[in-house]
Formats: sequence, C-alpha cells, structure tokens
Amino acid sequence: MKTLLIGNFGSGNIGDELILSQALEKHPEVVVMTVNGEFSQEFCGRKLETIPFPPTGLRSGLHYLFSAGYRRELNSIVGKVDKVVFPGGGLFAIKFRACLLWFLVFVWARKLKCPIEFTHQGVDESLGIFSRILTRFVLSRSDKITVRDEVSVRSVRNLCGKNVENRGDLVQEIKTEVSSPKEKLILVNARSKFALDNLNKRFGDYKKIFVAFDKTDQKFASNLEVIYPQTRREVLDLFRKAEYVVGERLHFLILGEIFCGSDKTFVLQEPYAEKVQSFCSDKGIRNYLSSVK
Repeated sequence: MKTLLIGNFGSGNIGDELILSQALEKHPEVVVMTVNGEFSQEFCGRKLETIPFPPTGLRSGLHYLFSAGYRRELNSIVGKVDKVVFPGGGLFAIKFRACLLWFLVFVWARKLKCPIEFTHQGVDESLGIFSRILTRFVLSRSDKITVRDEVSVRSVRNLCGKNVENRGDLVQEIKTEVSSPKEKLILVNARSKFALDNLNKRFGDYKKIFVAFDKTDQKFASNLEVIYPQTRREVLDLFRKAEYVVGERLHFLILGEIFCGSDKTFVLQEPYAEKVQSFCSDKGIRNYLSSVK
C-alpha cells in the first residue's frame, strides 16, 4: 500500500516542490497529486506515480463529467493507498478561495476511507468567517495535525480546540550537507516591485541573481539576471554558493537561513503574510531596508 501526498504541487511554486521533495524522503512509496506530473518529477529528480486533482470548480467539474479518462485516473488509487498526507504549506491561509479548494480536496480524500494527516501546516489567525468555517471542518476531522509556527498553533487551537505540535516547515529539515566555498554572490527574490538602488547601496560590487520562486516573480526582477530553477539540485546549488540572501517568499528565506545564516539573510520589504512575519521574528531575520539606513 502507498501514501497519497497532496499539496500545491505542479503549480510552478518552488517552495511547494521543495516540500514535496522532502516529503518523499519520509514516504518512499507514494502516489502524488499534482497539477503537472512532469514538472514535479523533473524537480524531484525521480519517477513518480501521479494523479490529477479532483474537480474543485465549474471547469474541472465539467471535465470530470465528460472525460472518462479523468475519472479513471482519479479512481485508479482506490484500494491502493492506506494513508493520505498533506505534508505542508499554507493551505489554509490568506484567501477564501484557497480554503475552499483544500476543503473540497479534503472532502474527496475522505472517500478513500483511510487516515488523513495534515503535517507542517501554516494556518492563519486572520482568516475570514467563511474560511474559518471550512478550515474548522477540515481540521476537526483530520487524524493528525502538526504545524510550522506558533501562530498556527494558536490558530488551530482557537479553531477546533486541538493542541498541536509545532514541527516547523518541512523545508527547514533540508541539510546543508557539504560545505561549499562562498562566492561574492547575493540571491534576490521578490513577489512585488522593489527599489534596486537599495541593494546597490551595500552590494554594489556583488554579483546579483534574481531567483524566481514562482513563475509570476520574474516580472519583478528589475533588470537582474533571472533564474527560475527547474530542479531541487539547481536550487540548492545556488544557495550553497551565495553569501547573502535578500527576498520576500517564505521558502526562499528559509533556505537563506539554512545556507547563509540569519545574519546574512534579509527580508526585502515588509513581510507580505503572517507566515513570513512569524518566521523572520523567530529567526531574527531583519528587514533589509532598515539595515542599510
């Protein structure tokens, strides 16, 4: 029997693919639910048995009704898995749409009639009323929950009364492995506009590479060299070489803290979400703008 891994996989977000690659180390016999099996397999560097997501909207609902092949793919795992694991990410955070999507996926997963675990999860405290209702339904019916920060501990406790363990984000379990000589290199990431001049105040003589952790990041590169990593190895090789890391996305900052240390990792602008604020506060990661004044 296998474990079904479910997360925001295949969507082009590097942080989510890193979560998947770490989850594979814990669960060697798996089926992976992903929107792009080829991308997830290339990133993780191994062949995976994959299935698509169940219908969660009008378009996918119509596809399910009229595509026998789609129905066969989803039904192919019935009787083949003995556990469902959502191995991490901010599934119940920021937007109602996200909470609704994962609620619908959870309802589908219950039809497999096996234990369902949510591990290393990020759950926002500032969820709206309808998001809270959906999230409470899911968490109160899960067989196991662990979270990635103290904000999520409080949020889960307030939502469904469960006392859960803070296990950190799964990506924080990545090891530096062998030490590599550092180059005069700064890695930059942004998910919104930023002033490149502020970087040049301190790092004018450093090589700067913009690392897109989502396809949408690339439009904010501000004339820097851009890399959108395609594999886990490519991501980790970049961070092994870098001396400094300045960015916005959570998993970019997590890797910065692992490979460069909290004193050489900076958040580029004010944290855009509770998860980033919580991580930076916990690790003592400073706002870059304040450090160059």
